[in-house]
Amino acid sequence: MEMEEPPPPPPTLRAPPALPDELVEEVLLRSPPDDPAHLVRAALVCKRWSRLVSDLAFRPRFRDFQLQGRGAPMLGFLRNMSAANEPISARFVRTSASCRPSTPSGAGSRSTRARPRPPPLRRRRRARLPRPLRPRRRAFLGIRLAIWDPLSAAAGGHLELPVPVLPRRPRSWLAALLCDQHGLLDHADGHFRVVLVGTDSEGTFACVYYSLGPAAWSEPVYTAQHPDPGAGGGYVDAVRGALVGNALYFLFQWRTSILKYDLATGDVSFIRLPLASHNGRMLNTVLTTTEDGGLGFARVAVDKLCLWSMEPRPNGGALAMEWTQGRVIDLRSLLPVIDLLGYADGVGMILVGTIGGCFSVDQKSGRIDKLVDGTGFCRDIVPYMSFYTPALGTASTNEGPSVNA
Repeated sequence: MEMEEPPPPPPTLRAPPALPDELVEEVLLRSPPDDPAHLVRAALVCKRWSRLVSDLAFRPRFRDFQLQGRGAPMLGFLRNMSAANEPISARFVRTSASCRPSTPSGAGSRSTRARPRPPPLRRRRRARLPRPLRPRRRAFLGIRLAIWDPLSAAAGGHLELPVPVLPRRPRSWLAALLCDQHGLLDHADGHFRVVLVGTDSEGTFACVYYSLGPAAWSEPVYTAQHPDPGAGGGYVDAVRGALVGNALYFLFQWRTSILKYDLATGDVSFIRLPLASHNGRMLNTVLTTTEDGGLGFARVAVDKLCLWSMEPRPNGGALAMEWTQGRVIDLRSLLPVIDLLGYADGVGMILVGTIGGCFSVDQKSGRIDKLVDGTGFCRDIVPYMSFYTPALGTASTNEGPSVNA
């Protein structure tokens, strides 16, 4: 009887050829920017991946790739908080669990509500702008300003600015930080501007701090008072502004108008908002930008979020800009809405405060997500958009991913 031949041995499994570094980097560039831990996990795969993620050239490439057609992700927001018998201080509240926590900005410091970015400049840093100091005598009318990046390790993330010289005590004021793609505190060549607008007994003023050349404030430029200032004069609302083209826009006169500041000419003008149709309450209004880069605003009407945009309309032989209502988003699942807290430019998210916490409403899809639990989110928050790619060393001893990786 013939013996059966033993079956041939199974073929030896061979590892597939390693992907070229260029292809691996293309995969890593598509990591979700709002989850910094994703890159850390990728660096743990092997030494080669860790080397690619840790390379100094990877960070700017990652940033530039993610900025194509969208803005930097929102990693959290700044919120003014105070404990019993303690002064107000700005705190960073994370909305990404893998983003490291931040230390408070310091006692007596408040965050501002306006941080737009100008094209082609990119916004990466935020500012905290403390409220005006109480003057001990009439001659002292200072406003202390500082720039704060809650995730920067350089100089504690703080950069103090000189006090702007103003001839009179401001009745209201607000500031916007404009910075370039290099950031402020992590690079010596990170140039920026701070635009300060406000009102006093004589009218509306604006001045600009330039970091280029001899860093200093410009002389304040005054314009005529608002055409309908009401009792006591005009008022710049403490709500985050918007940047459209080469102009900054701020809500004005208790959210009934818009103050426009032209960055090229320094001119100040005013735009009327359409009257609210439900109860005349203008508090639930924030400025936004439209998908095509125009100016818009969002307003709560009873249980709906109404999105408006400024569109050109024929007016005789010319074009006139008029407000047009567009999309309406149902907010019945969030009732009662306390206030619209702000707008995250670039990611198109409107922040809504309720008695149950802070929510985000996607401007395009209408999707509603809960960001933070708890109360106390009525105003005084600033969205923080940035790229946070932690510094990584060689995190693994493996030369490459395994066959089953």
